[in-house]
Amino acid sequence: MKLLRYIGIHCILGVLLMAGFSACQDEALVTVTRICTQKVGDTETELAQVRLGEMIRIEGNGFATTKAIYCNGVSVSGINSNFITDTQIIFTIPKSIPIGSEVKNKEELNTIRIVTEYDNFVYSIPVLGGTPTVSGVSHTLAKAGELIHIYGTNLRGIDKITFPGDIVVEAGMFTESSDYTMITVTVPEGGDLLPGEICVEGISGGAYSYNYMNCKDCIFIDKFNKESDAYNYSNFLTATMHDPLPADTYGEPGSPEYYRAFPKDGPADFDPVTQNDTEIANFRLFSQKMWDIVLANSNGLIKESTSCDKLAVQFDYYATAPWSTGCFRWEMIEGKSDYRQTTVSWVENGELAPVTFKGWRTLTMPLSEMAAVKGKNVKQVREAVKDATGKFIYKLGKFQVGGTYYTGTIMSDCRVFMGNFRIVPYSKKSYSNN
Repeated sequence: MKLLRYIGIHCILGVLLMAGFSACQDEALVTVTRICTQKVGDTETELAQVRLGEMIRIEGNGFATTKAIYCNGVSVSGINSNFITDTQIIFTIPKSIPIGSEVKNKEELNTIRIVTEYDNFVYSIPVLGGTPTVSGVSHTLAKAGELIHIYGTNLRGIDKITFPGDIVVEAGMFTESSDYTMITVTVPEGGDLLPGEICVEGISGGAYSYNYMNCKDCIFIDKFNKESDAYNYSNFLTATMHDPLPADTYGEPGSPEYYRAFPKDGPADFDPVTQNDTEIANFRLFSQKMWDIVLANSNGLIKESTSCDKLAVQFDYYATAPWSTGCFRWEMIEGKSDYRQTTVSWVENGELAPVTFKGWRTLTMPLSEMAAVKGKNVKQVREAVKDATGKFIYKLGKFQVGGTYYTGTIMSDCRVFMGNFRIVPYSKKSYSNN
């Protein structure tokens, strides 16, 4: 009888222990209640999708014994153990994580997997790259069949590019650079006909370029002829040229129908030390006539009521050496600094980044950078310039970019060619990436 009681007690204890162990295991299983952003000023926004490079906070239970976390099948290393508790995990999604078609095992696509001592939990959520941006286009008057470069950030996993006129180029017909800052694409048939913007779209969202593409009707200096356009005179430029240049553009845009060059007598060294504060070339133009031509020919693209903050001067150019010193400068009224815009494109993020050439490029000079023009409309600026002469300049010297002065490096045996001067729209649509 005592033996039976002994066995019975131990059986009951065994059942209780098993039940307790099972309950502990249940409590150790992972649950995720929500994922939130984790950044200064915002720790409460709940996320329906996450992006590479984003710091997130996973809330739930069962995280205390976490051994590994995977995003889209790839292990996330370097998570601070102090940011893992039983109820939350905080970490930054690495930018190296594959997304979209880069994920080989489609069962792992758009997942975060949490591996603990007691569980292997998979949470489904869209994992996207950073939001795409477009900062510029290498040539805005390129013809169908010519290669252009679209510059920006997070240009990764792009599915299609739409040119003005809803002309679409699908994935597989363009390439992304390894750092996702550039797309190289051939202008499609019909993509060079209408003015407008380029739109890139992909798994991580989309972005628009400025609306300065294909503005053929906005040209105010075409033939460098003072009778037919706004050109006045120059003692520094060659006569107007017509021959295709360069001989091989490697598929990139070629020369305009008409163009001129400097130095006038042939290639020369541009030395920022020995030629400091020197105008290598310039020409004069009729500023009011410039506005009259654009208003008459732009087919309503630019009106008297158009804000100059949404306009820019553009021209196409080519150099026989990388552009690594000097500035292009535009004075709508000669000698007046408040009507001046200066562009130094060979400095990027505080570093020297010479501009190289295979074919021709487009340079963009926003009018909002002229103090006397900023905030005014076309009519106001046109009336202000009256019969004043404008001046276009290429000058060597020291130029301030982001609070630092730069002189650049010598351009050896160089000649610069330019044409198709125009005023173009310069605004950008906002793409909804929510």
